[in-house]
Amino acid sequence: MSYVTFDCTQFISFDSDNEADDTASLKGFEVTNHFKVLPKDKILPKKIAHLRHFLHSSVFEMVNQEFIGEFDEWLEREKVPVDILSFSRNIQLFMQNKHVQNATVILVRYANEQKNEDHIFVGEFHKEHILEGLYHASCFGNAGNKITPRTVISNSFL
Repeated sequence: MSYVTFDCTQFISFDSDNEADDTASLKGFEVTNHFKVLPKDKILPKKIAHLRHFLHSSVFEMVNQEFIGEFDEWLEREKVPVDILSFSRNIQLFMQNKHVQNATVILVRYANEQKNEDHIFVGEFHKEHILEGLYHASCFGNAGNKITPRTVISNSFL
């Protein structure tokens, strides 16, 4: 059994042709969800290395050690905790940015030092259905210690 190398954090990774504009639009997570948003150069290298197979050209860590605990309170699909609902709305707003493509949200309960011991859920969800992807991180829908709902973007919705 390996040790946990890091835990209780969130990431958003995407491709973009205007990262400066994208960084500004991530401020909503700081204001409404009380995250500290860190750009790639401020993220611990061990986290980047551990998640490299899920990352796109841009990556931000959204630090709030308490947020993942909200998923433990989400027992019924229809009764979404307020903080998770706010988080999903911020994802949807961010995804409206015409520069953002191939976005992936990564929720990490814990990351094992030995990656082969991680239990990972990866699913693809349209941005309007991001709550379906996030529900997999709840106690009822829990599919693993790392949850990675990839967001499928349709240009007709941008």
